[in-house]
Formats: sequence, structure tokens, C-alpha cells
Amino acid sequence: MTEAHVENQLFRFTPPFTLDPQRVVDEIGGKRSGKYIVLSLVAPRATLLIDQVGKIIVHGCKKQDLAHLAAKEVLLRLGEDESGMSFELGPVIASFNLETNVALEGVPDLFPEATMDTELDCLQIDDSQHEIKILLFRNGRGIATEARHGKLVGMAARRWKQRLSDENLLG
Repeated sequence: MTEAHVENQLFRFTPPFTLDPQRVVDEIGGKRSGKYIVLSLVAPRATLLIDQVGKIIVHGCKKQDLAHLAAKEVLLRLGEDESGMSFELGPVIASFNLETNVALEGVPDLFPEATMDTELDCLQIDDSQHEIKILLFRNGRGIATEARHGKLVGMAARRWKQRLSDENLLG
């Protein structure tokens, strides 16, 4: 069975008040990087980006409760109340393994949604059925981006494994 392993889930938190990104720099040591303020936390281990309008974007957590704790820590360190904070789920990055080699060169001729990326030596697949993008390598390992959920990645991986098997493109 081809299972997906979630590598990263993006979470966006909106505080119940307008968070001034400059306060994060001045009061708790955030670092400015372009339009964002970056803050790294040790516990929970996460990287937070505060955008220009004060939304908190949490990277590095796979679970919502840990991401919420990270966003809450920022607000508490600023002396603010986190009650009423809302959140949105962002895209998932997940990996999978087809557990067999893939004959990449034959795929684009049979499947127009797949193109060869010669720089990375992999296929770039725009899977509109599952609404994800996949990088599939010769060794059968894949990386999915822009997924809404890890289970969709597993479903897409199983579908592509079957499609490639049907065309005798698996080693």
C-alpha cells in the first residue's frame, strides 16, 4: 500500500486584534525578512512568519494543536489575549514511495499532465483530479505539494502507481 507521509502542514492564524509586526521585532526578537517577520521557536519547534496585516503563519508543525500553541506563545509573550483567534489550514507537503523504479521517459507521451523536468531528472505531474502537484523520481519516490490533506496524496500516489503499472512503466 502506498502511504503518504506529511512533511509539513501550513497553518494561518488571525489574532482577534490587529497585530503590529514591528512589535514582534521590538518586543520578542523577531527578524525582518522582506515583507515578513520571522520568529523561530524551540518549544513547540516551529518557524513563524508574521505578515504585513498581522496574520501568523506557522511552518514546521504537522498538527493543528501544536501550531496553535506556537501562535499562542507569540501573543502571550506580547502580553495579548489569544481567545478569539481564528485559523485556516494551508497546503500540505507530503512524500511517498511507489517502492519500484519508474521509466520516466515514457510517461509524458502517455499522460499529458506529466512533463519531464530534466534539471531535477523527475516528472512534474499536475494532478487535477486530486488538486496536487507531484514530483516523481526514477526510484519511485515522490513529493506532493499544494495538497489539501495527506490522505489525498496517498490516493493520488496509488492512482499513479496503477496508471504507470497499466502502461508497463514500473520496474
